[in-house]
Amino acid sequence: MVSVVTAAGVGIIVLVHTAIAAVGARYFRITLSTRWGSVLYTAILIPLVYVATTLALGALGLGAGAFEDPGQLIVVTWAFPFFLGWSIDLFWVPAPEELEDLPE
Repeated sequence: MVSVVTAAGVGIIVLVHTAIAAVGARYFRITLSTRWGSVLYTAILIPLVYVATTLALGALGLGAGAFEDPGQLIVVTWAFPFFLGWSIDLFWVPAPEELEDLPE
């Protein structure tokens, strides 16, 4: 059985990764002019950032021993936050074309 502290640690990792994905996807959509460019940068660079944050948060002991299967670990701490953050940017935040006050 997983302790409350371990579950809270996994929750923190999921929240941090979701925020990274949402902000990163938004940044790439605003700065890059092509749709495929922002998709490729989001799909490649955000998981690279996840490596660094997973190592840093894992060194703090957050979520240690929560999963026995590596597949569950990757789905819960990488795939779920990645697609949740990306969907937050795509569906709930206005598109960059709709905003009027963006710098040129």
